Amino acid sequence: MQRWGSYFKKIRKKLSSKVKYFFKRVGRGKFAEKPSVPENLKPIGTISELAGSLSSIAEPIIKPSVEQYYSNLSDDFALCRIIGNDLVPRHEDGQTYKNLQFALEHEPHLTNCKKMWVLNRITSRDTESRLIALLEKHDQQYERIPFDQDRFKRIGFDFQNVPDSSVFFDGTLDNLPSADRDRIIVQTYNSKNNYAMNSNNARNFALELCRSNAKWSLPFDGNCFFTEQGWESLVKQVKKEGHNRYFTVPMERLLDNQQALKVDRVPNLTEEPQIIFRKDASLSFNPIHPYGRRPKVELLVALGVKGHWSKWKLYPYDMEQRRVSNEGHRVSTAGWVSRLYSGKCHLEENTKLAFIERGQARTYSIISNINRLEKEASFFNSSKPSFYDLEALKNCKASKQALFKMADDALMRGPYSVTDKSNPGPSENLHDYFHAAPYWWPNPNTKTGLPYIYKDGERVLGTELYGQGSDSYDRSRLQRLFEDTLVLALANAVKPNVKYKEHALLLVRTWFIEPKHKMNPHLDFAQVRMGQNQNRGTGRGIIETKDFYFFLDAIKLLNDENVIVGVQDWCDHFFNWLKTSPSGKSESAQMNNHGTYYDLQTAAFAAFLGKFEDLQQINHRAQSRIIASIEKDGRQPFEYVRTMSQHYATFNLQGWINLFAILESAGLKPWSSEAGARLATAIERLSSDSERGWTLKQVEPFYTPRLLPLTNITARLAQQSPAFGKKEEEPLIFDQYFGIAPFWKFSQAYTNVA
Repeated sequence: MQRWGSYFKKIRKKLSSKVKYFFKRVGRGKFAEKPSVPENLKPIGTISELAGSLSSIAEPIIKPSVEQYYSNLSDDFALCRIIGNDLVPRHEDGQTYKNLQFALEHEPHLTNCKKMWVLNRITSRDTESRLIALLEKHDQQYERIPFDQDRFKRIGFDFQNVPDSSVFFDGTLDNLPSADRDRIIVQTYNSKNNYAMNSNNARNFALELCRSNAKWSLPFDGNCFFTEQGWESLVKQVKKEGHNRYFTVPMERLLDNQQALKVDRVPNLTEEPQIIFRKDASLSFNPIHPYGRRPKVELLVALGVKGHWSKWKLYPYDMEQRRVSNEGHRVSTAGWVSRLYSGKCHLEENTKLAFIERGQARTYSIISNINRLEKEASFFNSSKPSFYDLEALKNCKASKQALFKMADDALMRGPYSVTDKSNPGPSENLHDYFHAAPYWWPNPNTKTGLPYIYKDGERVLGTELYGQGSDSYDRSRLQRLFEDTLVLALANAVKPNVKYKEHALLLVRTWFIEPKHKMNPHLDFAQVRMGQNQNRGTGRGIIETKDFYFFLDAIKLLNDENVIVGVQDWCDHFFNWLKTSPSGKSESAQMNNHGTYYDLQTAAFAAFLGKFEDLQQINHRAQSRIIASIEKDGRQPFEYVRTMSQHYATFNLQGWINLFAILESAGLKPWSSEAGARLATAIERLSSDSERGWTLKQVEPFYTPRLLPLTNITARLAQQSPAFGKKEEEPLIFDQYFGIAPFWKFSQAYTNVA
């Protein structure tokens, strides 16, 4: 039995994700229910159902004079093949070059045909140079569609086709098989995909190039290869039925390129056909349909061409399929063509399993290659500050003087530790961070006061930052650590002072590194509601460490290798806790400012730890959160329902601004996205509504100067001068409840917008 178990284990590794999922469920000893797909993400019908039937459409009116004109033209052909990038792991790396070389060396002369090539957005200069050298060696005509890295990195995600973008952060996708999950995620890459892969745009480019050279245009995929038999059959049929405007060319998929050289073999023509266009063909490829989601099939369907794709399902997030056109009455079939080997044998087999895995590999390749291109286009350097613009601070004399005064004051305080509190709290471990939920009070209707009850806007004694009784908890100590370390690090960076640096390092070592004093890397007891959740904290407590983003910049500025290594080790554990703990997952799913500040924290840790792939995921999640939580007119419904709506609406936007600064400093471009435009609209709306007089509920007075950072952002987005207020209205450090970074004017959030 052990041998058989080992055997089946090996077999399972080769199976598709859906088959693996079956085994996983059976292996538990019960056949569990398959996770259900939300109704708004289920298929809306098959392609044929939505496109209609050619039989129900009248044939087009044929003008004899037009037909006579094209009948008199000689039947010449232009074959333009589109060479794209190797998409690993869908393709073998370097296979494009190998296939081009094979075609140039082995394809026969094609009668009455002009051969051309299009180099379609080749992203590697070395690869493009090698391809060009090969084409020129064989005297081939070619055109280039260049890849512009700067243009590419400014293309945002597409959430408009997904019915509810909250699925990208609320846990919905986590419950789906990976194939279903990736199929939904890849839709948000459509604009990036359409630029980088440039699938149907390149086909239309090739089509126009062909039209200018011949009566019959063949804008074919780059891996297509004609044998003499296939070409002769094509020419014969086209000449015989030249009254048609389109011909489909059946295609076979090769497992070995040498198969194409075998004479008198019978091809297995099961693949999506290529398409021939007469010079006056009115339909072309739909440019909005991206690679990986049936871009060529969309035109085949519009032409009424039936195939196995007719039963494929369409989803709410798919691009719209055109209805069948009456042009479909002028379609026939001619010849055949071979598709050269991709380098992935198991994906090229003519089986249902290979078809499924081919699609999954294609989807994964799109996501992974676009992410790779984005990373290559970035200038991410984890050792540099992610938030502060030190040069801007150095050039401001008044701010430097204030900074040195604050640094001198900080020398008189600390060090701080979680072990300073007199009562460890419910965990009974002084090293665990502990803080009571600020708005949860003893229950007046029970003898024990348990479970605590919620009173929005009414703070419990000791939970006010630096307020009476705050020494009983860790929140105020942590905030003091963040702020003192920052001002000491900034002061030392502006004007080196060993006292500043050494005291800052002492503060950091005490809280994060020294075994006797350091905090355990979790927030399991943040915002505890007594009598609930076994007296443990909730995800909402994560917001209490929201200011790690500027503190971690201070660590970089101190530039002490031992401290950096020690803090990185702590942060790595804490970052993992944020991503995997029930509290972290809960906070990640929030639609209000708690979700915003979760994204801000995780981005700060990813930047500090040099984890660019995590930053990319956070950028995607954050943009989806903005689209889901901020309405098109800039309203913030999840903040407006609070008793201090103006405060929370401003606080939320401030978090987004700080997050965008970190992402932009890593080379990502959230301000250039749809989400960035939505955020800009929200900032403008809040500023305008505040200026006119806030009309929603705000139970405490609102400190108007805290709007200055927002109006500054608005001005910079409009490429105007910064909108600072009067000197007395410009605090360098605001109350940290506001979410505004200390020395905010010298952060990249305000010096490097868009």
